[in-house]
Amino acid sequence: MFNISQYLEKFKNFGQGERLLKEVIISVIKEVVGADIESKNINFKNGEIILNVSPAIKNAVFIKKATILNKIKEKTEQIVLEIR
Repeated sequence: MFNISQYLEKFKNFGQGERLLKEVIISVIKEVVGADIESKNINFKNGEIILNVSPAIKNAVFIKKATILNKIKEKTEQIVLEIR
């Protein structure tokens, strides 16, 4: 007999990897730059992090981009190549 709860278990963690990556990005930027960014302002596509924030925060992030990328690589297994 087909059990729907076992079938739906596959979809329980769907999209959780991106959410965890966003949480790591938020915590690293908060630690390095000191700026709070909401998860809805972060997009991740093809190894690039796209920030939809004010120009002042973007400048602070770009100044310390190498440090931020290194800390993200330490904390996650995702490949992050660029911040835009």
